[in-house]
Amino acid sequence: MDSGISTRMGKTLVELLPKTAAAAAPLKGYDAATAIDLSNSQNEVIRHELQEFFKTTVEDNMTSKDFALPSSFGGDTTLRKTLATFFNKYFDPIHAVASEHIIITAGASDALENLVHAVCDDGDSVIIPGPYWSGFEPLLKARPGVNIIAAHPPTYHNHDNYLLPSLQAAYDFSADKSRIKAVIVCNPHNPLSQCYPKKTLVECMEFCQERGLHLISDEMYALATLNADSKCSTPFVSALSLTEPLVASGAVKVDPSRVHVVWSASKLFGSSGLRVGCVISQNNPELRQGLSLLTYCHTNNIASLYLSSLLAWSQLPTLLALNSERLTDSYRVLEEALHKWDVSFVPPTHGIFLFARLARNARTVEEEMEFFNRLARHGVRVSPGRYYNGVDPELAQLGWARIRFSISVKDMVTAVSRISTFLTNKC
Repeated sequence: MDSGISTRMGKTLVELLPKTAAAAAPLKGYDAATAIDLSNSQNEVIRHELQEFFKTTVEDNMTSKDFALPSSFGGDTTLRKTLATFFNKYFDPIHAVASEHIIITAGASDALENLVHAVCDDGDSVIIPGPYWSGFEPLLKARPGVNIIAAHPPTYHNHDNYLLPSLQAAYDFSADKSRIKAVIVCNPHNPLSQCYPKKTLVECMEFCQERGLHLISDEMYALATLNADSKCSTPFVSALSLTEPLVASGAVKVDPSRVHVVWSASKLFGSSGLRVGCVISQNNPELRQGLSLLTYCHTNNIASLYLSSLLAWSQLPTLLALNSERLTDSYRVLEEALHKWDVSFVPPTHGIFLFARLARNARTVEEEMEFFNRLARHGVRVSPGRYYNGVDPELAQLGWARIRFSISVKDMVTAVSRISTFLTNKC
């Protein structure tokens, strides 16, 4: 029977559906009802407070206009104004963010997909520094029809030292440099949960400027800061704070019309299910017009009402501090256990997970997969490192995993206990 789908969609199904189906396939013997899932990227530590705030917001502030279409292209006007105030206060932009610089989207994935669609043609490529979540591939290949070129670092440790060399290598060895249109960086990083230093970001911007590339900075883990003891931890620096216009000499050589920031409430405010985020592009009105057409009506008004109320809340600084405190408390439980087990990991400073070589004795991909599957059946699920395009395959060690700690201390203690039993008994 002729399904009537397009050639493009048929190709997408053939190339991506098997991978997606394999990743989503249920694991035999895994009990989702009793297991602790540390494999996803959701932040649960302040959900109770957020739930109560949401109830109050809807009850006190919702009006009949919230059932209508958004009042303007680009998304809810009130939310855009509130977001501008939020970014100006917390992201230290070199030029103030205005509401017209912001396009509301249905989360960060929607923002990235449509932003790439707006700057790339079918068959173009973007460079993404590894490690990065392999879910980017179906996201960008499906509708934008864009290829991903991985910039592989030689190690997961001190990854910021290798950003520029890995970008240079990925670009130089590309089969068709003319089809590369953008670099996408995640800062703070997922899954390594560290920030790029200012110097590294400037080098990345200059790399893009010299080649006429767009820089897309995914900053949705910003402000999810751990209360680290180390005074050497690199602070978060937004791309918005570095977009000085191109000048003849002296200042950072960057064309601000090609720098774009993506942000969502999903991680910082534990609101993945509400699907609300944005693109900030300060110097490219034509791009913003295109994004407005692509994303019009993607975000529901209830999510916009909630987020605009939350960002304007007088207790927001207290909530951010509470989020950091609880993330840090849960992280400390996991950190202590990893040291006890003598497991190597990348120490996080910002974010909700860490990258650890939990299956350190795995000698083959099959052994690694079996290790993590057995751990899941034992009651703790983590995200295997094979889902992240990271270190050059010829240099990579087996056994890495992304482990989420954005859960209550009580649940983290239970998870650590289960992992300890698993490792001790070699279940």
